[in-house]
Amino acid sequence: MSKSLTNCEILLSKELGDYWAGTTTSNGAADGTTLVDTALKAKANDWVTDETYDQITEGTYNGEERKASSLSNSTGTLTVLAHGGQIVSGIDYRIHRLFEASEKRRALVAAAKNSFSICFRPIWDKTLVAGNRLDDGSFESWTSSSALTSWAAATLTVTQTNTSLYYKHGLFSAKLSATAGKLTQSVLEFDDLKYLAGRNVTFTVQGWCNTASCLRIAIYDGTTYTYSDYHDGDSAWTEANAPLEVSATIKDRPSTIEFIIYHAVAIGISYVDDARVISGRLSRIYIGGIGLAQNKPHKVSYERTPYNQIEPWVIVRGIKVDKDGYLYLPSSVPMNRQMKIEGIGYLDFLLSGVSSTDWTATIELDSPQTEILIAEAALYLYTWMSQPNYETGSRKDYQQMIGYWKQEVEDRKNKFGMEPTAGATVNWGFN
Repeated sequence: MSKSLTNCEILLSKELGDYWAGTTTSNGAADGTTLVDTALKAKANDWVTDETYDQITEGTYNGEERKASSLSNSTGTLTVLAHGGQIVSGIDYRIHRLFEASEKRRALVAAAKNSFSICFRPIWDKTLVAGNRLDDGSFESWTSSSALTSWAAATLTVTQTNTSLYYKHGLFSAKLSATAGKLTQSVLEFDDLKYLAGRNVTFTVQGWCNTASCLRIAIYDGTTYTYSDYHDGDSAWTEANAPLEVSATIKDRPSTIEFIIYHAVAIGISYVDDARVISGRLSRIYIGGIGLAQNKPHKVSYERTPYNQIEPWVIVRGIKVDKDGYLYLPSSVPMNRQMKIEGIGYLDFLLSGVSSTDWTATIELDSPQTEILIAEAALYLYTWMSQPNYETGSRKDYQQMIGYWKQEVEDRKNKFGMEPTAGATVNWGFN
């Protein structure tokens, strides 16, 4: 289960004894310099420290943080540096008295890295196929929910899909709908396709379609289009061992090399997944995009029979990984077999699959491993605050806390550290 950056910050604040959340009960000053909450009447005026900041957590000024200067407990009015406008009644807010929210956020992001390799993201990737010449044939890489990274959509609407029964390979498929059009990968999207000039190639795609004469695939070399048969349009996936398929010989000097998925009927709906272009032997696979720490897998294996993921898989030994993230396969590994790559990756806060410091970004970590993350973040904060730019008295206090949190980090790692994935079975070598 993943946790948001906000949830982790709340856990950290509670561990530090620095958690206060409330809701304003009256309108603050029109210029945004106060917020009012009658619950603050229970606090002494000197509850506001030299490091107190508020944090607005909803409404027009959501996310704003301002340094607080004083509290009037007779009215529950907190005076701060001006927000972007008036903080009206009914707005949720937080108060941070030791470290401001942004400092805690920075500490948590750093802690995600510092906790490796006791806390990590398990990698168990089955999206790659030995010998596949396409980039992202499993439709896993998206710049948004409607735009693939390595495929170009023309006219039609393409949508990232992870609904059960509507994807076959990896975590996503591509839904094609709305209008007739095509989804393509050519040398413009993936330059390595140029090496297919003069070669015989076979292009296959697993497809689902609810309309006859709608979904098919093609190969184009600038002169000749070669087409597959249409999907039956029976609202079902192609059989695993009988995908849409087309073969052709690319010209020796083609003006383009393009692999095309056609959605020919506007009212139809198609889903496509597991696209493969196989041509002879390709001894390397790019694994730099699956998130392995230093691109080092712990275990590599392949399916014993094509399109049949029945265990046990065949373990691969004697592979190499170069500095660019390419995994080199020994000659014993057959082409057109799905690969399974296991290992560990660095933790990070992600939003739509991209590293982010947005409060809604999430990290793939659950309790009790979050206890390690929180201790690492607290240690980061006190270490940072003990630097020479702070007052001597404060530095001594912070240095005492460093010792405490160092011990907490070690204790929590011993108690809650994650078990690594299956022991390494790879005989390592590097180019």
